[in-house]
Amino acid sequence: MELVLIGYFPKQATAKPDGLNAPVVREICSVSTCIAAAPDDWIDHWTHNDLWVYDTRDEAAAVVPSEAQSKFQIYAYRLLPVLFTDGEERPFEIPVVNPEPLPATYESLGFDIVSRSVGNSFECSPLSCCDMAQEMMANEFCLLPTLPMAIAAAVKFSTEQPEPGPYLVLEVLRDTVPSAD
Repeated sequence: MELVLIGYFPKQATAKPDGLNAPVVREICSVSTCIAAAPDDWIDHWTHNDLWVYDTRDEAAAVVPSEAQSKFQIYAYRLLPVLFTDGEERPFEIPVVNPEPLPATYESLGFDIVSRSVGNSFECSPLSCCDMAQEMMANEFCLLPTLPMAIAAAVKFSTEQPEPGPYLVLEVLRDTVPSAD
């Protein structure tokens, strides 16, 4: 099954918190906003798509207050259209989204597994939110380095429920070219 680009989202650059027991992790690049924060009041703009990310990098950047621009980076997300629930894989129908093409300067940082128990938004990542990064062999970005590792983790999380709900697997990508701002 192929990963599908669903859009872009601004996240605050976040160093590994002291309480996270994962020596290899140096930065939190999770899809979850529990540790790597989204801009304050981003939701109030109501310019996101049906998966609560933005169709363009410019739309994502527009929700970051001008005085905070240097603290945020625009990430891209590709979603595996599979919902992991109770140890089983079910098709996940991706709502119609129309993201601008992924620039060639974006590179994959790894894969995150996030819960989605209520509504359309992505919730918690057990890798960072439940201190499972070390156990699951997360990389320096607190993400899993391969899609097969992420799928295995999603099956495990959907069975053990470190966070409630079914789970989705997303690839996290970031621009390698520094912003001109």
